[in-house]
Amino acid sequence: MDIQHIKDSIKETFCGLTNFKQRENILEVITAYSTLNNKFISIFVKFEKDRFVVTDAGWIDKNIYDTPTFDESEDILKRIINNYQYNYEIKTTIDAKGNLYYYKDCISPEQLPGLIFDLANFSVGVVNSFFIQFKDPKEEKERETFKKDANIFLKQHFGKSLKVNAPLDDFKNIKFNAIVSNGEKLVLISYVTGSTQHYFESDLRKSIVNFEITEKSKYKNNIKEKITLINNQSNGYNTLKSGAILNLLDEKTTRPPIIWSEKEKILAF
Repeated sequence: MDIQHIKDSIKETFCGLTNFKQRENILEVITAYSTLNNKFISIFVKFEKDRFVVTDAGWIDKNIYDTPTFDESEDILKRIINNYQYNYEIKTTIDAKGNLYYYKDCISPEQLPGLIFDLANFSVGVVNSFFIQFKDPKEEKERETFKKDANIFLKQHFGKSLKVNAPLDDFKNIKFNAIVSNGEKLVLISYVTGSTQHYFESDLRKSIVNFEITEKSKYKNNIKEKITLINNQSNGYNTLKSGAILNLLDEKTTRPPIIWSEKEKILAF
């Protein structure tokens, strides 16, 4: 296979400003497409025996582009991504580590520029969508700050045993804020915060549903703890007004919710 011919064809047909990096049987195509945080979109071409696979290499799912995560916008973002997938006919697959890959494939090298065009437009559109605040900016800021603080605290104590914003392998669409692996045992942690009672209780309901779904997981017997970490410094925190939902949450977890001001209690398992 003539790699130089493929590079020349991509430059001529797709974009003359394109650059390349060769990694064994994978060609990284560094496009001129720039995200809102000034990162260039890379598309990867993998050469297999009977076809070419054009993929994002899981960079969107791994957050290589350093996009913010606004939990309250998650449903909207999923709809946006689905629309982009439909329009550009993008396929998905998941690797052994649970990373989501977006891709297209073909059998002819002449088709590569078109597929790279589709993946690049798909990627820049999806990545830029993450920078749009679809919900209350005050709420998003509080949520992002609490998540960051909680992640730092847990990473300091659990290190490589900790995964953040991670799913159980058999329920990819249900993500927990943190999962601690202790041998074969798993500790699932859900964060709850909110700038208003409405947002706070929305987080509580989400935690209840997620913990309830784990009862159907093939890892059910491996789950040692189900813990909720509550931001008791948030404006939406009010145990009297949210008492009924908090009581329901108690039924789905292995111990009472842990408030942020007593976060050290989460280490006792």
